[in-house]
Amino acid sequence: MKKRILIFGGTGRTGQLAIEYAGQKGYAVTTLVRNPDKLSSDSEKLSVIQGSLLQLDDVRNAMKGCDYVISLLSALSEKESFSFKRIDPPHILEKSIGNTIKAMKELGVGRILYLSSIGVGDSHQYAPWYMRLMIKILNFKLVFADHNKAEELIKKSGLDWTIARPVGLNNNEAVGNLQITYNQTPKPFKMSRKQLAMFFIDNLDNKEYIHKTPILSEK
Repeated sequence: MKKRILIFGGTGRTGQLAIEYAGQKGYAVTTLVRNPDKLSSDSEKLSVIQGSLLQLDDVRNAMKGCDYVISLLSALSEKESFSFKRIDPPHILEKSIGNTIKAMKELGVGRILYLSSIGVGDSHQYAPWYMRLMIKILNFKLVFADHNKAEELIKKSGLDWTIARPVGLNNNEAVGNLQITYNQTPKPFKMSRKQLAMFFIDNLDNKEYIHKTPILSEK
């Protein structure tokens, strides 16, 4: 029987690549989105559910029949993240992951892969100085605080989780060699979103990264 992946953040740059690659690998995909018009894929393997991750019933509805969950969500828009302007933190990641974990336990879905970032949790020391400065003075601090809360929930969930912490992302079509570290600053400090999407799909059943927080980059 064909395995089905529930992808959150399907309208984002990495999300759309993940949906496309998952279809190429033979997976069926469900994505829960607020605005289906933002999706570029018209794959027959894709089921689109309109709704909000902040609504538990919507999450439950999207998760039915799925075998895996991949969260590729962003906490803030790029414009908001790079701003000095104070905003009320929306806690998008913490709230959505809370709903996700509850639905997974109710429906018996055991595997979740989560997109975080280098600089979150115990990887903060391995982020380069300029990134640590941005986290300190820009609204990036809200993004990373939200990631920290979401990671904490995932680690305590009892699920088979993998938390990926990529470095600076780009839109390069050419894919380099994947580099995985845990306790150092990767060099070069770059990674393509295409490579990132491939990591999530290729490691759905890979036990090597269960309960681990790999830092991802490209050589």
